[in-house]
Amino acid sequence: MSAPTQFEISVVSTGLVVLVLGYNLVKFAWNQPLQNGPGFFLGVEVPSGFYDGPGKSWLRNYRAVLVALHLILAAALATIIALWRWNLTPLWAGGAALLYVPTMIGFAAWTRHKLGANPPVRPVAVALESRHLRDYISWPLETLSVALIGCSWWLLLSHGGKRIGWLDPLGMTWCALGLLPAKILAVRCSFPIPAERAEEHYQYQDVCRRIWIRAWSAVGWFLTIILFGGALRRAWSPARRVPGFQWLIIGIALVFVIYYMILVRRAMRLASTLGRNLLPPGSWATPFSRAPFPWTCASQTSWTEMGLPYLIWFAIWFGGILVFIVYSLSKSRL
Repeated sequence: MSAPTQFEISVVSTGLVVLVLGYNLVKFAWNQPLQNGPGFFLGVEVPSGFYDGPGKSWLRNYRAVLVALHLILAAALATIIALWRWNLTPLWAGGAALLYVPTMIGFAAWTRHKLGANPPVRPVAVALESRHLRDYISWPLETLSVALIGCSWWLLLSHGGKRIGWLDPLGMTWCALGLLPAKILAVRCSFPIPAERAEEHYQYQDVCRRIWIRAWSAVGWFLTIILFGGALRRAWSPARRVPGFQWLIIGIALVFVIYYMILVRRAMRLASTLGRNLLPPGSWATPFSRAPFPWTCASQTSWTEMGLPYLIWFAIWFGGILVFIVYSLSKSRL
């Protein structure tokens, strides 16, 4: 078995992105406005009988936006395939995020403006339990991940030779290491808990917190293993003689992703069960603060609720990814 070419790796990576987008559309995004029951639309409280009246139009418009977004992404990918410009697939993936996230946030903002500009004020409860990082983050695994990344760079710098494309290792390192601060922030950040059924809301938010951390762990380990495998094959000559070595590395990385995604899926089912009759974020305000922004992901915990530190992290992390994508695109045109 020969080693996979850059073209084959691009095909596999793009296929995984397409599968994730399709799975998210069918399993979560399509019925997301209904995830908290008939009393809410995208986390905004609506009157009884809403879905028998104007709610039909709102739901139809929401799904029309989803369909339009995915058609645009499909057309862009089809163009890349028709032109045989597989080197543009990272730009397509980044552009998908740039198109999808602002569009859906804009739709949620319009929903808040039209349906929930003045959410009800409710009393809040105070969680007396303290959260420890070790209860959510496996420090031995995080240490192993950092060690593998450090070892990868040692191999590349000391044995990799002169003809190395540094852009891909730098990008994977940035993405993988940049996820640890996000996990720490997810543990440290606290959300308002309504006084009514406070214990259930606390358990629900705790499950959502673990969903985020596990999803990020899947991405981080996939990138770490791909980086280490590529560096090992580049620097260690016996690895280059192993048939299908890169396919083996990709397979190991996918095993980690599948394992974490199974954990995420189980946690999301639990979150869906726990949160079915609870107040979603954004549907109420506290006596001391406004209601958080109502846009929620599949875990029903909005990243916009995590405060300024989280938004700063996301801007830096995602901004770095965009820099790598734009630089890669400009370099390919030279």
